[in-house]
Parts: sequence; structure tokens; C-alpha cells
Amino acid sequence: MGMDIRITENAAVFTGVSCFDLNKSALCGQAFRWRETAGGVIGVVRGTPALAARDGDTLKVNCAGVPDAKMWANYFDLYRDYARIEKEVMNDPRLSVCFPEAHGIRVFNQEPFEALISFIISQNNNIKRISGIVERLCLKCGSPVPFMGETLYAFPTAESIARLTEDELTALGTGYRAPFIKKAAERVADGYDLEKLKDMELDEARAELKTFPGIGPKVADCILLFSLGHSDAFPIDVWIDRAMKALFFEGNAAKKAELYEAVSALGEYSGIIQQYIFQYARKLGREGLSSAENRT
Repeated sequence: MGMDIRITENAAVFTGVSCFDLNKSALCGQAFRWRETAGGVIGVVRGTPALAARDGDTLKVNCAGVPDAKMWANYFDLYRDYARIEKEVMNDPRLSVCFPEAHGIRVFNQEPFEALISFIISQNNNIKRISGIVERLCLKCGSPVPFMGETLYAFPTAESIARLTEDELTALGTGYRAPFIKKAAERVADGYDLEKLKDMELDEARAELKTFPGIGPKVADCILLFSLGHSDAFPIDVWIDRAMKALFFEGNAAKKAELYEAVSALGEYSGIIQQYIFQYARKLGREGLSSAENRT
């Protein structure tokens, strides 16, 4: 059964949505503007505040005005067949251990500039602290958007961040990342088109993002996966490195080339599979992964 869409005065209602754990997906570390509230999650996407809630196979997105259903369907990646992806992964004995913990994870399609700045902030950071810094940045220079009796804030424009001094950015908790954030905002404000990266091959797009100061392979792949449609981008941080060695190399040390060869073999949805592995790794923690290595 396919997905149906119904529009009301202030909500988009999607029925027939399978394999989607909304709260898990919103809070797993791919996006930093969502927070849990009664009945769902609340946040701001592309300047639009929303309360999203899941009930069975129905997703309801309440907005301040008439919702852009196409935008929300794209943002939550509702057009992709995750049931098929999950089935393929569960048929792989190495990866099936990621379930049921990873069930329902979807990769969101975020606004590219927001992802660019957010993942520069994410370097050597944890989810709670990243979210706090991003929220303070929005309070500092994002536009206020009233919603459901409170004031939320849109993610700032490149121009508004570019006008901040490095000291002002540092005061928000960005630390050594402040000059990288400012230079990235200035470059986009000067006309750099992040959208063009969608049409590039993965290696070319990654190389292009690495021309931004402070962006290495991991941050580049986060931006490409979570905002620019590269479902084969595979960010490798310490958790993924550890998990890949446990799942694919019996816990033994693996060369970077060997890791990337294993990633490449996962195919066009390797980035989505990376989120499954990441969820599994976070759940087990360091000691749990060590045990998984010993059981392999």
C-alpha cells in the first residue's frame, strides 16, 4: 500500500508510512533542532515551525499555516522504501545485529547551509552540546517564529552569521570552530551554491566541501548524507570505526583502505546503513562493542 497525503488548514497528514521511528530519527544525532514534547517532536525546518507526531502508520505534521506537504515528505524522506532497505540489511548476518535497535531510522534531508554549520560545530563534540550551541546561535541571530504559545527561532542566514565576530561566535560555545563557522558563512553569503553538490559524484562533492576551512572527510560526508542527497556518503567517526571493526574485521585493526572497501560493498544506501550501525554502536557503548568483537 502506498503513502497517502491529506492537507488540513494547519497540518499535513501522511498515512501508509512504514519503518519510521520519528523520535529516534529526530534525536539520533543527524539533526539538532528537534526536541521531544508531549506526543512527538517540535522543531523548525527551513524557517517553518512544526510539531510532528507519529501514530501507527500515520505521520502528522502540524504547522503555523498551511503546510508544504511536498517539503515535509522530502525532509522526512517519505518517498524512499525503507522497508526494502531494512530487509536487505537484516539478511546480512554481519549487519542484522543492528536490529531491532536501528529499526525505524530514516535519514532526513536538511537545509544544506544549516547542515554545513551544524556539522562544523559537531567536530569533537557530543549531541547534547552540539544542540545547545546550535540553539544559542539561532537565538543570537535567527528570526523569531511564534508557534503554539512559544517563540522558536529559524536557523540564521549565511549573511547574519557572517556579520558575527569570532569573539561573538566563541561566546556561544563554539571554541576553536568559530573561525571555520565565520569563513563558511562568509563564503555562502558571497554566493557559493551548496545545492550544486547534489549533482556531483560523491568523491568530487566531498573534495569540494573539504575546500572549506575546518572540514575534513567525516564532516563533509555528514553534510552530503544529511542535506545533499548522497545516500552513499558514509561518515566515519570513532564509533563507526569501532563498530565496523567489530562487525567486519572480528575486532582487529583495519587499514583505512580496508574500511572504505567494506563501506563501498554496502552499495548505494551505505550512508543509511551507516545510521543503523551508528545507532547500534551508541546503544552498545564501548564495552558492548568490545563484547561484540569477542563474540565474532
